[in-house]
This record gives sequence, structure tokens and C-alpha cells, in this order.
Amino acid sequence: MRITHVVATDQFAGLERYVVDVAGEQSRRGDDVVVVGGLGDVVRPLLSGTGARHVPGAGLGDVVRALRSGGRRDVVHSHLTRADYAALLAAPTTRGRRVSTRHITAPRGHGRGARAVAPLVRRALAVEVAVSAWTSEQLERPSDVVLLNGVREQPDVTAPRARTVVMAHRLVPEKDTPTGLRAWAASGLADRGWRLVVAGAGEDRADLERLSRSLGGAGAVEFTGWHPDPGALFREASALLAPAPTEPCGLTVLEAMALGTPVVAAGAAGHLETVGQHPGAALFPPGDHEAAAAHLRRLADDDDARRAYGDELRDLQRRELSLDVHVDRLQRVYEDALAGGRGR
Repeated sequence: MRITHVVATDQFAGLERYVVDVAGEQSRRGDDVVVVGGLGDVVRPLLSGTGARHVPGAGLGDVVRALRSGGRRDVVHSHLTRADYAALLAAPTTRGRRVSTRHITAPRGHGRGARAVAPLVRRALAVEVAVSAWTSEQLERPSDVVLLNGVREQPDVTAPRARTVVMAHRLVPEKDTPTGLRAWAASGLADRGWRLVVAGAGEDRADLERLSRSLGGAGAVEFTGWHPDPGALFREASALLAPAPTEPCGLTVLEAMALGTPVVAAGAAGHLETVGQHPGAALFPPGDHEAAAAHLRRLADDDDARRAYGDELRDLQRRELSLDVHVDRLQRVYEDALAGGRGR
């Protein structure tokens, strides 16, 4: 199958990482795969050896030209609004079935003109995919298919873990990092020799560092900025704290699960469909830092229970949320689209 993924950015974050992983796996399975967009210095090395190719493209015009120069494709899979518009504009050349994934709940298009034509973009799609049922429910019209993200299975972690809790996300308001910092302070784990690592960049960093100092115990909190390999953090950590109350389908949660790292998460949105599949998941009401702190203390207090919870999350990820499972299901979506259906 000739597949083009369109991200239409010059960045590398969770979205681009997802596209790289999926494209690489599809190429390994024998598909002819191209990724248009994403930060080339990061994307190209990650695709190296998979057979998938990278073409730069961030602005709408650049992306449309890249798609047209690629000729006919079987599937053009766009991710986020600009990519959706570019795929539609290039459709007379690519002639492929157009699939779009809604990774976020924001309306398609910014500004009056873009919003006006957004329904046309939606109707022109063969299939629209949402990354969680919650995401689909927030959209102006429910998606045709719900397909949870998947990440690669990882070897079992056998090395001792550090007494470290990690938060790994962009430092922006919707991630609700303040609740995580307050939970950390309320847990009292800093007084017991534990550390909190906050990995991520964003507009809120300075304010969050000030909040951390005001809560006390700032010496046990490290802000690392953007981390190129969050998996390395999860492999050593004893817990991931994921406070975002409106996470569509957090890749960091799935990556932590893949490494058997216990997850404490806000019990809302996509978290309910990922870590929340575990009947004993450590979920807390969004914004309730005391409840989150209680989960952290329970995990810190019982080494055996903490390891067992991490192992169970790893097994769940391998069974339901692996990259192999995700690409298998995505393949069926493509096949239905090519057959004229709306996915399954």
C-alpha cells in the first residue's frame, strides 16, 4: 500500500513521535510510506532503517507541493487541521483515500474562513479517526472510528528503580502541572528521600518553578526541560504522575505502561480508556491534589504492590495498547476506506 502521513509541522513532540512510530512499522511490514512534515533533524534519523521516507513541509503551500510531487498514493493520512487542508488541496494529484486522525478536541480550523470550510473538509474524508471515545464525544461531529494509540513493547525492566516520580508533558495550562506539584508537596515524599522530575518545555515553566519553590521542598524537584528520550526516565522512575484532566490519549502514559512504570493519573478523558482499563488503576478526581498525593504515598509505602501494579500495566499495554495492535487496526481502517466504507 502507498501511504503518506501528513503532519505539516516543523516540530517534534507527541504527535510527530506517534507518526514516526506508525510510519516506521508500516514500512517494515512492506508498505511504501512517506512522512511529510516534522522536525527533519529528528524525524529522518528515527525513520532511517525502516524504509519510510521523510519530506520537509510545514507551511500549507510547502505541504501541498510536497504531496503533489509525490504523485498518486493509496492513502493520504493527515494529522491536525493544516494537514487536513493540504491533503484536500492536493487530492486531484494524490487521488488517494483521505484519512484524518483527530488527536485533539479543538475545532478544525482557526479563523472565520477556515471554520467556514471545515465541514467540507470533513465530508471529503473517507474516514475520520479519533484517538479516544472521549475525544470523539468532544468534536463538532463524532468521528467514524475510535482507535486508541499504541506504543512499542519494551523489554522487562529488571534493574532497581530510583525513588523518583516523573511528570513528562508540555508545560502549558491544559496539562495542569500545578496539581501535580501540589500533589508532590502534599505527599511528603521529599522528606523521605524521593525526587520529582518535571520533564517538558513550555510557556508556564517559570511560573511553575516559582510555585514549586513556594510549596517547599524545591530542592527535591528538578525541571529538566524537553527530554529527547522520555522512555529513559520511565525506565528508572518508580511512578509517572499524569495530572492533565483533558488528555485525549497520552503517549507518555502508554510509554510508562510499556516499561512497567506505575501510573497515577487524573481520572478523566483519555486516561480512563488507557490506564483506566486496569480495574485497580491509581486514578484521582481531576484537580484533587490530596487524592493524587495519597496514591503516591501508597505506592511509595509498598514496594511489592508498586511492582505488581507496574507489571500489570505493562501486561495491559502489550495486550491492548501496543504498536502492533494499533497498526493492525489502522490497516483495517485503510482497507475499509479503500473499499468505500467508513472504517471499523
